[in-house]
Amino acid sequence: MLRSRLMNWCFRASALAACIAVIFGGFFAWRGHTERVAEWRQLSELRARAERGEAAAQDKLGNRYHHGKGVPKDLGEALRWYRKSAEQGYAKAQFNLGQMYHHGEGVPKDYAETLSWLRKSAEQRDMRAETALGYMYFYGEGVPQDDAQALSWYRNAAEQGYPVAQQALGWMYSNGRGVPKEYTEAAAWYQKAADQGDAVSQATLGYMYAYGLGVERDSIGSLRWYRMAAAQGEPSSIQFLKSFRPTTRTRYLRLGLAVPSFIMGILCLSALEFFLPGRKLQTWRQPFIALLGATFLAIASLDLYACFHVIRYLPFHNTFHLVTRVLIAVAVLILVTVLLPAKKRTPQVSPGSTEHS
Repeated sequence: MLRSRLMNWCFRASALAACIAVIFGGFFAWRGHTERVAEWRQLSELRARAERGEAAAQDKLGNRYHHGKGVPKDLGEALRWYRKSAEQGYAKAQFNLGQMYHHGEGVPKDYAETLSWLRKSAEQRDMRAETALGYMYFYGEGVPQDDAQALSWYRNAAEQGYPVAQQALGWMYSNGRGVPKEYTEAAAWYQKAADQGDAVSQATLGYMYAYGLGVERDSIGSLRWYRMAAAQGEPSSIQFLKSFRPTTRTRYLRLGLAVPSFIMGILCLSALEFFLPGRKLQTWRQPFIALLGATFLAIASLDLYACFHVIRYLPFHNTFHLVTRVLIAVAVLILVTVLLPAKKRTPQVSPGSTEHS
């Protein structure tokens, strides 16, 4: 009887899930078709404008072929459209064309062509072209290595607010390349880039605040910048934050919470015995007891992780606490709705007639 009810419930749940899957599948298919139609119309309009000779449209069409967005990736087509736009003096296309020659994409690598197109773009104050020229002078690619020229080009782009150039300029001041070493100036440029979300600058600021380089030493400020960088996946910041260990009191507290949760989890998982050969499901509560055991083990795992890491410094601390609360809520729900009502009631003896001899 019990098995028949369970099978009936499972069938109804499967049918409901299938209906939901069909509805959502149809919705996402319709949405995807609508997006493809809109993308095709946008691409057709862009191509028409490019063929009419609009430099900005030619550059955008080159970008699409370069990155394979809405069209098959084709470096030859990207180069052709970039060149059409660049020859009209469009600064963004001149930079893109210079980068293709720099990296040898669709054409042989050619530093002379790279410099020619980057200079034309930089003369129109394109920040990316100025930064790229600074990079080439800094490393001596196609030109004699020249820190003064690198500093000049980086500064031109940094003063326009380009974070990559601001980061590079900060590095030159902090390491004394092309200028006397000056941590205060370096911190100022790193700050400008970090405020725009540059992860490397944020991590570097974290280091500078930790050791008081160019700024007043501030442990809390250091951790704040490290956390901002780690939230963007910056590897050195993540590694730095993971190196923090909780206090002894916190470790023992977390361990004290993990041990009973682990024991309870193992005990509850014994309800899975109905999976063993020759065993049957004794009561409908057994799967819920097993789920409770898995929940306890998950809580124990999170507590053990917290024994070795200061969670509030990690980029996923909010998610960690949310998962912990959800697991505790699931455990309480199972206890209240399944296990507590399952307590055996004391048998009641019904009054009966006494037999007289």
